[in-house]
Amino acid sequence: MKLFHILLSLLGLGLLAACKKSGYQTKNGFVYYKDYRMDSADYKSFEALNSVFARDKNRGYYRGIELEPTVGTSFTALDDYYAKDHAVVYFCDNYIDFKLFETTRRNKIIRVIQADAASFEVIGNEYAYAKDKFRAYYQGIGFAVADVASFVPLDPHFGKDSRVGYFQQAPIRGSDGKSFAVVSRNFAKDKRIVYYCWSIVDMPIGGVTSGVRPLPNALPDSFTAVGLYYATDDNHAFYKDKLIPEADPATFAQWEELYTQYARDSTRIYFQHHCILSADRQTFALLADDYAQDSQTVFYQDHPLAKADRTTFTMLEYGYAKDARHVYYEGEILARADPASFAMVTNEADRDAADKTHSYAAGRQITQTNQA
Repeated sequence: MKLFHILLSLLGLGLLAACKKSGYQTKNGFVYYKDYRMDSADYKSFEALNSVFARDKNRGYYRGIELEPTVGTSFTALDDYYAKDHAVVYFCDNYIDFKLFETTRRNKIIRVIQADAASFEVIGNEYAYAKDKFRAYYQGIGFAVADVASFVPLDPHFGKDSRVGYFQQAPIRGSDGKSFAVVSRNFAKDKRIVYYCWSIVDMPIGGVTSGVRPLPNALPDSFTAVGLYYATDDNHAFYKDKLIPEADPATFAQWEELYTQYARDSTRIYFQHHCILSADRQTFALLADDYAQDSQTVFYQDHPLAKADRTTFTMLEYGYAKDARHVYYEGEILARADPASFAMVTNEADRDAADKTHSYAAGRQITQTNQA
């Protein structure tokens, strides 16, 4: 969470005394958090601790909200997320609640029930990790570690202690904590093993929603990421947890920063871990929606579209394309579609494309028949 810096002015006779770098201010005998008047706050003993936490002689506050039960005289802010008094630890956050037609900021306030307040401390400056003498915590949720004294976060997803490495607050079985290091968002390694680690947005083909897989044959000493999902060592290239046996690691690179599923080396083009065998490297170009072409052929992912007419092939949107003879959705021919009249449909919930006879939704012909 970033600090909110409020710049106050002196306007006429109204003197605003602001707490430095804080959303809190005092005015005419009252305490305010931004525009909210905190009627329960004790004006004389009130003290802003940082941009979001504050205290008076009675209790602690987060963004103007009373934290009960807390003892104000012992209440202290550890950072912008964690605070505690002599007995209770809190994790607090102000997050964006995304909804289809509305975006709202909401406060989350968690009393960290398991925490030992006396030994509780924040570790790292930006990842919402903490620990006490018993366990470690991420965003206020406790998790077991092998050696709490040596545990350190490496980024929001990875950590380590003297014994093992961790991904998403779970130990990586068989890992060596002392040599464990993060390579990139999805790759980590120790002195013996390289790991592909994923959450739901990065899961490998056929994988569960999150997990860790060792990369067989990977060489930790020379292993490096060369894109979001691609990596190489001295002898190999990888896509996620898959070896790319044909690849030349010395010349291997992700296609471009925004094209995370395509790569190339000095002689070949790749989609994910598949070599596009018939592609001409010199003329190969990406189109959109996993379509590509070279001087002779149109491709969808790693598959050549044998019936596509290269000279008239046209990209549409949302996985649709067409040429003089066919309409395609995600590389498959829509057998009954008329390419001459086929076009995208906008601002309609039940269909996204149509020709003179039929309507389509996500490549599927729907029952509606268009009127001439």
